[in-house]
Amino acid sequence: MRYVKAFNNNVALVKDLSGLEWVVMGTGVGFQKKKGDLIEETSIRRKFAAEDSAAKKPLVQVLDHMDPDVLDVAVEVVKNAEVSLGTTFENNIYLTIADHLNFAIIRANEQIEYVETNRWEVKNLYPKEYLAAQEAIRLVFDRLDVLLPKSEETFLTYHFVNGQQTKKTRIEETLKMTEVINRIIEIIQYHFQVKLDEESLSYTRFITHLRHFFIRQFKQNHIEDQEVDLTIVEVVKSKYPRSYQAVEKIAHLLERKYGWALSPNERLYLALHIWRLTSQLETK
Repeated sequence: MRYVKAFNNNVALVKDLSGLEWVVMGTGVGFQKKKGDLIEETSIRRKFAAEDSAAKKPLVQVLDHMDPDVLDVAVEVVKNAEVSLGTTFENNIYLTIADHLNFAIIRANEQIEYVETNRWEVKNLYPKEYLAAQEAIRLVFDRLDVLLPKSEETFLTYHFVNGQQTKKTRIEETLKMTEVINRIIEIIQYHFQVKLDEESLSYTRFITHLRHFFIRQFKQNHIEDQEVDLTIVEVVKSKYPRSYQAVEKIAHLLERKYGWALSPNERLYLALHIWRLTSQLETK
């Protein structure tokens, strides 16, 4: 690949042998290079097609109007989030976060704050991602001396949640997942007349189960490991009647509002999760 121009020391525009342009990331790939210089493939850590048909605007256009320091911070934000969440994001999240932070900083400097109404839900449904978002805001302040508004905690959380799903998952889907999970939690709390313990291990496991359930439903990936023994279902219905009644209410909501049908397996697993989630609360 041949060097075309740098966006900062670690991000550059290059051209391959076929004439296609790429935005590449790597330590020093843009440092003291001249147009036409050879860029070793081994120095490239990540690369993006400069003219991505799926992008809303060309990457070069995004990067040309971005402060190089913002891009550096965005890369650090993503790397920190990968460590704290124990995951590896797709390449596109680097430029997504950079573009988001760039405009968030502009809005902060102009004292413009977007209204968001789901902070409580986001904080409790995605606690790890929420902490990563808070750390990102601290990093922006430390590196760039810009204090982003509280609303960015929610918006960055959505990006981190979205980044852990498949390539085709969009922010709109993450918003819908938040809505679905929140409605299910509301049904359980109203049905049992309790406040769920959001710090408990059972709550965390339940939220994780719901997130996987949502992804399967939204991608229409209905997997049945093995047909559930109906005798087991009857035992659970008999032993944990209130939990199974809550499942029936959830099934009714999902069918009526979203057109999703709960399989026998899913009903069984949900009933057991709900029982674990509420059993100790009911005895208090």
